[in-house]
Amino acid sequence: MTNLTDMTFLDGFTGGNADKKKKYISMFLQLCPSALDSMKASLDQQDYDALRATAHSLKPQITYMGIKAGEPMVKDIEHRAGQRVEVEKLPALFSEFDQLCRQAMEELRQRIA
Repeated sequence: MTNLTDMTFLDGFTGGNADKKKKYISMFLQLCPSALDSMKASLDQQDYDALRATAHSLKPQITYMGIKAGEPMVKDIEHRAGQRVEVEKLPALFSEFDQLCRQAMEELRQRIA
């Protein structure tokens, strides 16, 4: 199975310091589930401004954690919600992004276990 996360950026950012990496991964693991829940609630309420804002705030963290497959997804969610284009595609796109993030979080949990 291929990894969903790539620690290249985080390794460079932390200078390879295992404690710092663990700290940043732990912070992401605390933040990401609530961000995903917020995105889902915003989507359910068709609050596209809130959905765009949450996607925007999550975008750099997806990059820091090396969740490469999630980068275009979160950008697409942010764009569609912000521009109100093809919003009918947002539920399926969010579902795919949510599943990817939750799998990546499990992988990250294993990295710091």
